[in-house]
Amino acid sequence: MTQNKTSKYIKYAIGEIILVVIGILIALQINNWNERNKEDKLEAEYYCRLLEDVQQDNEQISVLVQRSEERLSASNQAVRLLLQEDANKAEVGRQIALSIKAIYSDFKPNNSAFEDLKSGANLNLIKDKNVIKALNTYFNNIESLKSVIKINGQNAVDIYYAHDDSFENGKTPASMLYGRFKEGMESDIYEAIAIDSSEVLSKAMQKRLYNEALRYMSANTRQVELYGIIEAFSESVEQLLLKKCSNSND
Repeated sequence: MTQNKTSKYIKYAIGEIILVVIGILIALQINNWNERNKEDKLEAEYYCRLLEDVQQDNEQISVLVQRSEERLSASNQAVRLLLQEDANKAEVGRQIALSIKAIYSDFKPNNSAFEDLKSGANLNLIKDKNVIKALNTYFNNIESLKSVIKINGQNAVDIYYAHDDSFENGKTPASMLYGRFKEGMESDIYEAIAIDSSEVLSKAMQKRLYNEALRYMSANTRQVELYGIIEAFSESVEQLLLKKCSNSND
C-alpha cells in the first residue's frame, strides 16, 4: 500500500513540476513578446523622429539654397553694372552688398534623435543597418561640406570688408539710399551727409569692384553647388526614413 501511494505521489509531483515548467515557459514567452513589442514600438518612434529631423533640415537647406541663388543673381547684376562705361556708385554698392548677404550662414543639421539613439543601447533597436549607415554618411558629409562653405563665405566677407573708404566704393551711399541707414539714421544726420544718387564710381574703384564682383559670383556659384549637394543627401535620407516611418505606423 505504501508503495502504491508513493507511486501516485511521484506521478502527481511530476505532473505538478511539468505544469510549473510549462507555466514558466509561457510566462517567459509572454515577457519576451512584450519586450519585443516595446522594442518594435521604440524602433518605430525613432524612425519617425529621425524623419522629422531630416525634414527640418530640408526646410533649412531650401532657405539657404534660395539665399545663395539670390546672392548669385546680385553678383551677376553687379558685374553687369560694372561693365557699363559709368557705373552708378550707389547701385553697384547695393548689388555688391546683396552679393555677400548672409554668405557666412551656418547650416546646423538637426541630429537630436540620432544623438539620442547613439547615446545608449538604443542603436541596436534599429534592425535595418542601412539606415544607420545612411545617417552616418549624411552627417559626415555635411560636416565636410560645411567647412568648405564657411571658408568660401569667409573669403568673400574678407574681400568685402578690406575697403577703407565705404563712401568711395558705394557701400555707404547704398545704405543711405536703400539700406539700413535710410531707416535707422536720424533725419538731421541723414540730411547732413550729402549723397548724390547719380554719382559714378572712379575708374580705379570700378576696376577693383569688377574683379571682386567676379569673385563673389564664383563664391556664390560654389555655395549653390554645395548646398545643392547637401540637399540631395538630405532628400535621399528622407526618402529612406519615409518608408520606415510609414511602414512602422501601418
